[in-house]
Amino acid sequence: MSVSGESIVLMEIAGPQKTAEGLRQELLQITRPNEGQSSSATGNSTSVTFLLPDQLPDESTIRLVSAVENEPSDLAIAAAARRSGLRYLMRGEIMHATGNPRSEERLSVVWKLVGLDADCPTEGMPISVNQQQISLAYPDLMAISDPHVRLQKAMVRKTLGLLNQSVIRKTVTLAEPRYALGSRAVREGNVFAQHGNWPAAEEIWVQTLESHPGQVGAWINASIAAAARQDFPEAKQRITRAIQLSAFSPVNRTLAKETLVWLELQQRDYHEAFGLPDPPGGWRVTHRDETMATQND
Repeated sequence: MSVSGESIVLMEIAGPQKTAEGLRQELLQITRPNEGQSSSATGNSTSVTFLLPDQLPDESTIRLVSAVENEPSDLAIAAAARRSGLRYLMRGEIMHATGNPRSEERLSVVWKLVGLDADCPTEGMPISVNQQQISLAYPDLMAISDPHVRLQKAMVRKTLGLLNQSVIRKTVTLAEPRYALGSRAVREGNVFAQHGNWPAAEEIWVQTLESHPGQVGAWINASIAAAARQDFPEAKQRITRAIQLSAFSPVNRTLAKETLVWLELQQRDYHEAFGLPDPPGGWRVTHRDETMATQND
């Protein structure tokens, strides 16, 4: 599954106003090249397009249900997007691994792609670019004298590249137990997760574990929920417990081990995006060459 060909509603980009506005304008411009200009000339090899909330057809409806004057609510925008046949919203938060919001060396953004349909996953995408990467991956951008503009353009290109890739690697299979104690509650939590409400799903799974600590499916799914809020140590503790409890259940054990690999790949993405050191104890089940091979599949 890919979002190539989709029109995506671009929501708020939180962070320093000048950088956020630069990213917003670049995303809008690069996905809508001027007539007669090839996509390769803009660095855009995707057919993804972005539009702002006030460009949705029924803007008047959005305004009427807004909780704040002249500020459309997220729920209203999502409803208007669905009525227009759109399936995704995207918002961003500008982060700075260096701790310097005006750093000329690195720009890091956590994007959240919000699926509006049951078959459209909600995904977090931490992305980071630095000047050295730009010189290697996008050498044409080195002609831009302003280092901040250079970072913004590179960030947009990298973001579009990830959006155009298959997002299958970002999705993960939830456990759906049927017979063990607590199975129904686990499946109820799955419904919330499939609609992107991970906090509600996690609350159900954790409550299930309090009553049924041997419920392997709840441990597996709770580990995924922890990863969704980027608490990878907690995620790994939970999935380790799931593996321990599934020693005599081949199906659960296979899913738990696959989930552990998925968790570590997400943690690698996060650490690389923000220049973080390897976790204590290193990487348990993946290696850098495996990560790159998975990304290139």
